[in-house]
Amino acid sequence: MNEDERFIGMIDGTFRETAKALEIFSAREKAPLLKAARLVAGSMREGGKLLLCGNGGSAADCQHLAAEFVCRLSAKRSRCALPALALTTDTSFLTAFCNDYGFAGIFLRQIQALGKPGDVLLGITTGGSSENVLNALCGAKKMGLKTIALTRRNGDAGKIADVSIEVDSQDTAVIQNVHLAVEHALCRLVEEMLFPGFGDSLEGLK
Repeated sequence: MNEDERFIGMIDGTFRETAKALEIFSAREKAPLLKAARLVAGSMREGGKLLLCGNGGSAADCQHLAAEFVCRLSAKRSRCALPALALTTDTSFLTAFCNDYGFAGIFLRQIQALGKPGDVLLGITTGGSSENVLNALCGAKKMGLKTIALTRRNGDAGKIADVSIEVDSQDTAVIQNVHLAVEHALCRLVEEMLFPGFGDSLEGLK
């Protein structure tokens, strides 16, 4: 086997693993994904918002998904902005809090400042046990927020959240690939629930 053949085999293997994980997810996790979408849509319909937290690649996912909600997912659907905020972007706050208090409370502190009963927190954790995400989920529930975990199978976050969406894989990259597909599906579902069809009516939103 030459070098190109070896690399092509690696590419094929990566795609096959992600395709397998997506197939398993589709068979097992449609119900929690639909429940999560209804939580988010219901909150936004009543004037609430979506808060998102995660670390590393999951932090990037938070920003990505918040952008889809505030802007739009597809040019095919015209709609108003939907309220979503990634708690991963304010470098001045993040560095100040970590310097003064440590890393474990960076998301919970922002939820205490910005969250309110009826809002929804989506905690994304590939490993399922990120301390700052677990603290955020626990604190948000105590404050009356609904909580969603996007995680791996049998992660600690899934035991805390009101709704747990879990990927059955041990490979971080594969989990993250599936997470991105889930995030797009979540946004698409919420858009359809709030704006059936392709109109831009604000009916039902406060």
